[in-house]
Amino acid sequence: MNSGNTPRTLSSRPRRALRFARNLARWGLPRRALLFGPLSLGDDLLCTAILREARRRGRPFTMLTARPELFAGNADPARLLPIDDDFVAGIRRLGATVIKPYYVGPVPGDPERDALPDRHIIAEMCARAGLQGEVSLRPYLHLTEGETAAGRRFAGQIAVHSTGLGAAIPYPAKEWGPERFAAVCRHLAPEFKLVQLGSRADPALPVDADLRGQTTLREAAAVLAVSAVFIGLEGFLTHLARAVDCPAVVVMGGRAQAGIFSYSANRNLLNEPDCSPCGRRTGCPHAMQCMTSITPDEVVAAAREVLASPPPRPLAADRAVLP
Repeated sequence: MNSGNTPRTLSSRPRRALRFARNLARWGLPRRALLFGPLSLGDDLLCTAILREARRRGRPFTMLTARPELFAGNADPARLLPIDDDFVAGIRRLGATVIKPYYVGPVPGDPERDALPDRHIIAEMCARAGLQGEVSLRPYLHLTEGETAAGRRFAGQIAVHSTGLGAAIPYPAKEWGPERFAAVCRHLAPEFKLVQLGSRADPALPVDADLRGQTTLREAAAVLAVSAVFIGLEGFLTHLARAVDCPAVVVMGGRAQAGIFSYSANRNLLNEPDCSPCGRRTGCPHAMQCMTSITPDEVVAAAREVLASPPPRPLAADRAVLP
């Protein structure tokens, strides 16, 4: 009964072995490599922190990524290679170290929650990559002068984002609600120019420049690099803002602590009830009280404080010491 499947399975093995041999001849054997996964947009960006610290220690990593544009102009990775499962399996058999620096784990019996680390996620990633000593808790993205200049739509622009549900792996428990972001925009619009970033499917906000679905990753980074402040949720764009030294107002609620998922250079808006930090992805049994209790007025006030006293750039970087 299995005869129809067996020949296909067997015939695929030589093809895969041949492809591995060709890739090995073309790419060589990396001794140390980082891999997060093909959907890991924000996590690949966070890996730039590991790459910087490893390079400083004279032990650089090769980066396996589906997003090479995040690393353009970055001298920290030894090499950039595409993700290929057979190649990864093969180089491991040949003695290569391939590290997957995952910083959260499963909660037994509750698939809707993440077990959160007890230190900043970048510190956790660096530790999982075998690094010791002091590390800087920030990601990096390198823009050319031309790219940066092209990001400016208005002098003193504010970048905003309405939702993270367009991410490859959405987390409904991080959501604050597009209607609240729209209220923030209406409050700020009389005095400031607003630019919306995000995917084409994100709910529109009342802004001066709607760039949803119209920017590459690097173009979005350039918009952030020349913005006075970014207003959004904990997620990729917050990490991208930090990578280009744009201060941020981040609606975090109580899913996770700011000291684990954000940066002290940001204004992190939290509400931490007894159930916080929960690490939930979705299915909050408390009607998202930690998020909904944060008002648009609070976000506007935080943004105005940043705009009134802009921090010097580059932003001050947090640090951790790994044993």
